[in-house]
Amino acid sequence: MPSSIGAAKLMELGLHDLLKEEMELRIGQANDCLDRLWTDLGSKAMLYRQNFRTANSTREGTRTKKEIQKVVVRINKHVRSYQRARKAILGLDLNDNIGEKYQEIQPEDLAVSKEVTEENRFGQGVSKMAWFWMVDGEQNQNQLNADSGGLMEEFYHINWLKARARRDRWREEVSLVRHEMFWTTLWFQYEKEIWETRVLQSTEPGKEAYASKQVELWSDFTNKAGFMFQGKQMECI
Repeated sequence: MPSSIGAAKLMELGLHDLLKEEMELRIGQANDCLDRLWTDLGSKAMLYRQNFRTANSTREGTRTKKEIQKVVVRINKHVRSYQRARKAILGLDLNDNIGEKYQEIQPEDLAVSKEVTEENRFGQGVSKMAWFWMVDGEQNQNQLNADSGGLMEEFYHINWLKARARRDRWREEVSLVRHEMFWTTLWFQYEKEIWETRVLQSTEPGKEAYASKQVELWSDFTNKAGFMFQGKQMECI
Protein backbone atom coordinates (compact mmCIF):
# COMPACT_ATOMS: atom_id res chain seq x y z
CA MET A 1 0.00 0.00 0.00
CA PRO A 2 1.18 3.59 -0.61
CA SER A 3 1.19 4.27 3.13
CA SER A 4 4.06 1.81 3.55
CA ILE A 5 6.21 4.09 1.39
CA GLY A 6 5.40 7.28 3.25
CA ALA A 7 3.80 10.58 2.30
CA ALA A 8 7.09 12.36 1.63
CA LYS A 9 8.23 9.73 -0.88
CA LEU A 10 4.83 9.69 -2.60
CA MET A 11 4.93 13.47 -2.98
CA GLU A 12 8.44 13.22 -4.34
CA LEU A 13 7.29 10.67 -6.94
CA GLY A 14 4.30 12.81 -7.87
CA LEU A 15 1.73 10.25 -6.71
CA HIS A 16 -0.59 12.82 -5.15
CA ASP A 17 -3.78 11.15 -6.38
CA LEU A 18 -2.72 7.79 -4.98
CA LEU A 19 -1.98 9.36 -1.61
CA LYS A 20 -5.34 11.11 -1.54
CA GLU A 21 -7.20 7.96 -2.55
CA GLU A 22 -5.68 5.80 0.17
CA MET A 23 -6.20 8.56 2.74
CA GLU A 24 -9.93 8.56 1.98
CA LEU A 25 -10.08 4.78 2.17
CA ARG A 26 -8.20 4.67 5.48
CA ILE A 27 -10.39 7.38 7.01
CA GLY A 28 -13.45 5.41 5.97
CA GLN A 29 -11.95 2.27 7.48
CA ALA A 30 -11.22 4.07 10.76
CA ASN A 31 -14.75 5.50 10.90
CA ASP A 32 -16.28 2.09 10.23
CA CYS A 33 -14.21 0.56 13.03
CA LEU A 34 -15.26 3.28 15.45
CA ASP A 35 -18.93 2.84 14.51
CA ARG A 36 -18.74 -0.89 15.22
CA LEU A 37 -16.77 -0.23 18.38
CA TRP A 38 -19.51 2.08 19.69
CA THR A 39 -22.16 -0.57 19.12
CA ASP A 40 -20.23 -3.44 20.70
CA LEU A 41 -19.14 -1.40 23.72
CA GLY A 42 -22.77 -0.47 24.26
CA SER A 43 -23.82 -4.11 23.89
CA LYS A 44 -21.19 -5.14 26.41
CA ALA A 45 -22.44 -2.58 28.93
CA MET A 46 -26.05 -3.68 28.49
CA LEU A 47 -25.10 -7.33 28.94
CA TYR A 48 -23.50 -6.44 32.27
CA ARG A 49 -26.52 -4.46 33.35
CA GLN A 50 -29.39 -6.63 32.14
CA ASN A 51 -28.00 -10.13 32.47
CA PHE A 52 -24.79 -10.58 34.42
CA ARG A 53 -25.78 -8.51 37.46
CA THR A 54 -29.28 -10.05 37.61
CA ALA A 55 -28.33 -13.66 36.90
CA ASN A 56 -30.29 -15.98 39.21
CA SER A 57 -28.14 -19.04 38.70
CA THR A 58 -24.62 -20.14 37.85
CA ARG A 59 -25.88 -21.38 34.49
CA GLU A 60 -27.30 -17.99 33.55
CA GLY A 61 -24.12 -16.26 34.71
CA THR A 62 -21.94 -18.60 32.66
CA ARG A 63 -24.06 -18.05 29.55
CA THR A 64 -23.81 -14.31 29.98
CA LYS A 65 -20.03 -14.51 30.44
CA LYS A 66 -19.74 -16.37 27.15
CA GLU A 67 -21.84 -13.72 25.41
CA ILE A 68 -19.64 -11.00 26.88
CA GLN A 69 -16.51 -12.84 25.75
CA LYS A 70 -17.85 -12.94 22.20
CA VAL A 71 -18.45 -9.19 22.31
CA VAL A 72 -14.94 -8.62 23.72
CA VAL A 73 -13.45 -10.59 20.81
CA ARG A 74 -15.30 -8.34 18.36
CA ILE A 75 -14.19 -5.22 20.25
CA ASN A 76 -10.53 -6.27 20.12
CA LYS A 77 -10.89 -6.98 16.40
CA HIS A 78 -12.30 -3.49 15.78
CA VAL A 79 -9.49 -1.93 17.80
CA ARG A 80 -6.80 -3.77 15.83
CA SER A 81 -8.38 -2.74 12.54
CA TYR A 82 -8.64 0.85 13.72
CA GLN A 83 -5.02 0.93 14.88
CA ARG A 84 -3.85 -0.31 11.47
CA ALA A 85 -5.95 2.32 9.72
CA ARG A 86 -4.68 5.02 12.08
CA LYS A 87 -1.06 4.04 11.49
CA ALA A 88 -1.61 4.33 7.74
CA ILE A 89 -3.37 7.69 8.14
CA LEU A 90 -0.49 9.10 10.17
CA GLY A 91 1.95 7.85 7.54
CA LEU A 92 0.00 9.63 4.80
CA ASP A 93 -0.62 12.90 6.66
CA LEU A 94 2.29 15.31 6.26
CA ASN A 95 0.96 17.88 8.73
CA ASP A 96 -0.16 15.41 11.43
CA ASN A 97 -3.39 17.41 11.79
CA ILE A 98 -5.65 14.42 11.36
CA GLY A 99 -3.84 12.62 14.17
CA GLU A 100 -5.58 14.97 16.61
CA LYS A 101 -8.95 13.55 15.55
CA TYR A 102 -7.98 9.89 15.28
CA GLN A 103 -6.20 9.27 18.55
CA GLU A 104 -4.79 6.03 19.88
CA ILE A 105 -7.26 3.80 21.72
CA GLN A 106 -6.08 2.95 25.23
CA PRO A 107 -7.19 -0.13 27.23
CA GLU A 108 -9.01 2.06 29.75
CA ASP A 109 -11.12 3.49 26.92
CA LEU A 110 -12.67 0.05 26.41
CA ALA A 111 -13.94 -0.37 29.96
CA VAL A 112 -17.66 -0.94 30.48
CA SER A 113 -19.43 2.40 30.59
CA LYS A 114 -20.50 3.03 34.17
CA GLU A 115 -23.04 5.54 32.90
CA VAL A 116 -25.13 2.48 32.05
CA THR A 117 -24.11 -0.07 34.68
CA GLU A 118 -23.78 2.21 37.74
CA GLU A 119 -25.92 5.24 37.07
CA ASN A 120 -26.06 6.23 40.77
CA ARG A 121 -22.37 5.85 41.62
CA PHE A 122 -20.20 8.43 43.36
CA GLY A 123 -17.64 10.53 41.50
CA GLN A 124 -19.71 11.22 38.39
CA GLY A 125 -18.78 14.89 38.46
CA VAL A 126 -15.29 14.22 37.09
CA SER A 127 -16.07 11.30 34.79
CA LYS A 128 -15.41 11.75 31.08
CA MET A 129 -16.28 9.80 27.99
CA ALA A 130 -13.52 8.30 25.89
CA TRP A 131 -12.50 10.54 23.00
CA PHE A 132 -14.01 8.34 20.28
CA TRP A 133 -17.55 8.87 21.59
CA MET A 134 -17.26 12.47 20.34
CA VAL A 135 -16.06 11.56 16.83
CA ASP A 136 -18.59 11.69 13.99
CA GLY A 137 -18.39 8.60 11.83
CA GLU A 138 -19.44 8.25 8.24
CA GLN A 139 -22.43 6.01 8.95
CA ASN A 140 -25.85 7.45 9.49
CA GLN A 141 -26.29 7.89 13.23
CA ASN A 142 -30.00 7.13 13.09
CA GLN A 143 -29.29 3.81 11.41
CA LEU A 144 -26.58 3.04 13.96
CA ASN A 145 -29.00 3.80 16.78
CA ALA A 146 -31.63 1.52 15.23
CA ASP A 147 -29.13 -1.31 14.76
CA SER A 148 -28.15 -1.14 18.44
CA GLY A 149 -31.73 -1.16 19.67
CA GLY A 150 -31.78 2.50 20.71
CA LEU A 151 -28.67 2.07 22.86
CA MET A 152 -26.71 4.93 21.29
CA GLU A 153 -29.56 7.38 21.78
CA GLU A 154 -29.85 6.38 25.44
CA PHE A 155 -26.09 6.59 25.94
CA TYR A 156 -25.78 10.09 24.49
CA HIS A 157 -28.92 11.21 26.29
CA ILE A 158 -27.51 10.12 29.65
CA ASN A 159 -24.15 11.78 29.03
CA TRP A 160 -25.78 14.98 27.79
CA LEU A 161 -27.87 15.22 30.95
CA LYS A 162 -24.82 14.56 33.11
CA ALA A 163 -22.79 17.17 31.23
CA ARG A 164 -25.56 19.73 31.72
CA ALA A 165 -25.72 18.88 35.43
CA ARG A 166 -21.95 19.38 35.74
CA ARG A 167 -22.22 22.73 33.94
CA ASP A 168 -25.01 23.89 36.26
CA ARG A 169 -23.07 22.72 39.31
CA TRP A 170 -19.95 24.64 38.32
CA ARG A 171 -22.02 27.74 37.60
CA GLU A 172 -23.37 27.46 41.12
CA GLU A 173 -19.84 26.94 42.48
CA VAL A 174 -18.62 30.08 40.71
CA SER A 175 -21.51 32.08 42.14
CA LEU A 176 -20.82 30.78 45.66
CA VAL A 177 -17.10 31.51 45.44
CA ARG A 178 -17.75 35.07 44.25
CA HIS A 179 -20.14 35.61 47.15
CA GLU A 180 -17.64 34.11 49.59
CA MET A 181 -15.02 36.56 48.35
CA PHE A 182 -17.41 39.41 49.08
CA TRP A 183 -18.36 37.99 52.48
CA THR A 184 -14.70 37.51 53.41
CA THR A 185 -13.93 41.15 52.61
CA LEU A 186 -16.92 42.26 54.68
CA TRP A 187 -15.74 40.11 57.59
CA PHE A 188 -12.28 41.69 57.52
CA GLN A 189 -13.84 45.16 57.48
CA TYR A 190 -16.14 44.21 60.35
CA GLU A 191 -13.21 43.02 62.49
CA LYS A 192 -11.28 46.17 61.66
CA GLU A 193 -14.18 48.38 62.80
CA ILE A 194 -14.56 46.40 66.04
CA TRP A 195 -10.90 46.92 66.96
CA GLU A 196 -11.07 50.60 65.99
CA THR A 197 -13.90 50.95 68.50
CA ARG A 198 -11.82 49.16 71.15
CA VAL A 199 -8.92 51.53 70.51
CA LEU A 200 -11.19 54.45 71.36
CA GLN A 201 -12.55 52.66 74.43
CA SER A 202 -9.18 51.52 75.80
CA THR A 203 -8.07 53.21 79.03
CA GLU A 204 -4.75 51.41 79.43
CA PRO A 205 -1.73 51.93 77.14
CA GLY A 206 -1.12 48.19 76.76
CA LYS A 207 -4.66 47.44 75.68
CA GLU A 208 -4.69 50.42 73.34
CA ALA A 209 -1.43 49.27 71.71
CA TYR A 210 -2.78 45.75 71.26
CA ALA A 211 -6.04 47.05 69.76
CA SER A 212 -4.10 49.31 67.39
CA LYS A 213 -2.04 46.32 66.28
CA GLN A 214 -5.23 44.41 65.55
CA VAL A 215 -6.60 47.34 63.56
CA GLU A 216 -3.45 47.31 61.46
CA LEU A 217 -3.69 43.53 61.00
CA TRP A 218 -7.33 43.49 59.87
CA SER A 219 -6.78 46.55 57.70
CA ASP A 220 -3.98 44.68 55.95
CA PHE A 221 -6.28 41.67 55.45
CA THR A 222 -8.96 43.95 53.99
CA ASN A 223 -6.56 45.60 51.55
CA LYS A 224 -5.09 42.29 50.40
CA ALA A 225 -8.53 40.77 49.92
CA GLY A 226 -9.66 43.78 47.92
CA PHE A 227 -6.58 43.52 45.70
CA MET A 228 -6.77 39.74 45.18
CA PHE A 229 -10.54 39.65 44.64
CA GLN A 230 -10.72 42.76 42.46
CA GLY A 231 -13.04 42.16 39.52
CA LYS A 232 -13.95 38.67 40.76
CA GLN A 233 -16.15 39.11 43.81
CA MET A 234 -19.81 40.05 43.89
CA GLU A 235 -20.20 43.81 44.13
CA CYS A 236 -23.27 43.55 46.31
CA ILE A 237 -25.74 41.02 47.68
